[in-house]
Amino acid sequence: MDLELKSYYEKALEKGLDESDALKDALKKSIEAAVHLYGDSSAGNLSETLCRSLAKELEELDKRDEEVLQYAFERLIETVQKPKEKEIERLIIEIDRLQRHLNTEEEELQRNLRELFIGIERAAEAVPAGLKELWKEALENTELSHVEGLGILTETIEAALVAALEEADDIESAIREVVRQVTHKALGEGILGAARIRAILTTILMKSSELAEATPNHAKEIIHGTVYGINDALISAVKQLKNRLHFAPEEQEAGYVNWNEMIRMLSRSDELYKEIINDVASKNSPFVKDILLGCADVIGDQFAELKRISTETIEIAKKRLSILAKEAVIKGTELKEQLTSEARKLGQKAWKKALDMAEAYKGKR
Repeated sequence: MDLELKSYYEKALEKGLDESDALKDALKKSIEAAVHLYGDSSAGNLSETLCRSLAKELEELDKRDEEVLQYAFERLIETVQKPKEKEIERLIIEIDRLQRHLNTEEEELQRNLRELFIGIERAAEAVPAGLKELWKEALENTELSHVEGLGILTETIEAALVAALEEADDIESAIREVVRQVTHKALGEGILGAARIRAILTTILMKSSELAEATPNHAKEIIHGTVYGINDALISAVKQLKNRLHFAPEEQEAGYVNWNEMIRMLSRSDELYKEIINDVASKNSPFVKDILLGCADVIGDQFAELKRISTETIEIAKKRLSILAKEAVIKGTELKEQLTSEARKLGQKAWKKALDMAEAYKGKR
């Protein structure tokens, strides 16, 4: 690689630049030209080749200076990295735009969902008196199963916890049950992915922690009920997933299950829950933190049940995945055989066509 450093240097001097500025100008231009010319090379190979030439040509110019070398290295890095940095800036802007669009769509989705429920509630006015209570109960249960989509999970769990605290005789049992219900409904709205589970459980545990902090006399009951209620909901949700995988048709599952994500989540469901508890504990006061961590320690048997049902579900998921993979291979083989057969037919037709053309050509001669 020839950087032509001397040529650039002499031209810079002719323009009236002093030696220092002329050398910097020459380094900048020669490096930019070399990077442009050899930009397809890997960064490592490019820098090695360029720096070998740089050392040689600086020696010829009798320029031995650490500052000069550092300037050259900086220009090399800047020149190579600039396009990537611009692309990153462009992507950041694009991500920001997409995030704003996503937020708008999510708000629209929540607004539509709220309007749907408002419409259902209004329609209750025309329902016969004997059905009104049934209608109301069905609506409330449906709304409860969409608390995450409505964006009101925080408000729902807060109201449920406060109601249980104020009205129940056995606070821990009451909170355990309402937390189980709300958590199970929220988890049931979408696919059981680690990120989604973490978001839902963190929201519920944080609200429970806030209530425990505000009512220290019942803090242990509130947190114990919440931790056990969430665990009950997780076990129930995984059992539901297990049954769905066991009985649903393969073609139904193939379309919307992220198998790898699901298996990864199930393989560490108990660890994930412990991590979430520890994370929430770290964000709370020492008083609440101690209760949360203590509760996580004594719930070991329940974690074992969650682990057991998760392991069983993984086995079913792997079997289903294996079946789907085999079917895909069979379908692929069938398609390949079909294509091969078609190719043979076309090949034979082409051969016959060539023979016919050859015979026709002979006849003309």
